[in-house]
Amino acid sequence: MSGIGVVTNPMSRRNRRDPDAARSLAYVLGQGDELAAPDDLDALATTAAQFRDRDVGVVCINGGDGTVHQVLTAMVRAYGDAPLPPVALLPGGTMNIVAGSVGIDVSAQAMLGQVVESFHGGPPLRERAVPLLRVEFGDEAPYYGFLSGNGIIARFLELYYDQPDPTPMGAAALLAKGAASALVGGDLVRDLMQPWSGRVILDDHAPWPHDAWVAVAIGTVEQMGLGFRVFHLLRQAPHRMQVVGISGGVAELAWSLPSLYRGHGPRGPSHLTSLADGLVLEGTGPIPLMIDGDFYNASGGRVTYSLGPTVRLLLPG
Repeated sequence: MSGIGVVTNPMSRRNRRDPDAARSLAYVLGQGDELAAPDDLDALATTAAQFRDRDVGVVCINGGDGTVHQVLTAMVRAYGDAPLPPVALLPGGTMNIVAGSVGIDVSAQAMLGQVVESFHGGPPLRERAVPLLRVEFGDEAPYYGFLSGNGIIARFLELYYDQPDPTPMGAAALLAKGAASALVGGDLVRDLMQPWSGRVILDDHAPWPHDAWVAVAIGTVEQMGLGFRVFHLLRQAPHRMQVVGISGGVAELAWSLPSLYRGHGPRGPSHLTSLADGLVLEGTGPIPLMIDGDFYNASGGRVTYSLGPTVRLLLPG
């Protein structure tokens, strides 16, 4: 193995607010390791191939959920069937849902410091093995991430990122506005609740018994953002994906929110959830969706999810 490789996203909102962030990471790294700041996806693919060829011992990702998704997608494509090196998430984005969900509650610099110390002879860090979602649509190469969803999930994130300065507090405020809009039947809740029409097919079984969904959410980590522990079944089955289908109206969704937040699963006759190894979404038209906060549009009306490679995530001591 030839050291530590760090990928930092210079365009993440937190890194743009702190122009010295990359310099701080380089200082923590020291000599002999590599800090890369690719400025587009082609450069990221080159970086991933270089890490593979150098046989780096640990890959650290500095950025938010979208950065994690893009880097891991590039890494899986570069490594092919070869196992990925351990991965450390350095929470340097506006939204760090995946890092928070697996228990990374320290700064990017502090997390990197622990990785450097451990790699160079210090106490070993804890690890958590988490499978990636493999997401396929159209003729594109598969994408990889931990969280995905359509309907209200994708629309909520679109509105969140449309804010001048998106922050977790801004996301909470948007959620509160949505709740207030629901009380009066306002335009915001009508826009968020516009149903997606299509079939949800788990593990080649019969489709779920609804064809209109407020949202379909898929994850391999427990949290979905703002502390909501949507994928509670993963506590007993950490090597699978959990699928949550939200149907029904505003009142039924509102009734489920406290239970979803506490990690008890959705409530109500129109909501369904299950563990799965594979999932197909078949829509009557294009399917807008998000993967770890990045937006995509399955123009062919079909999205296939399966379990991808397992990632060994390093956790702080």
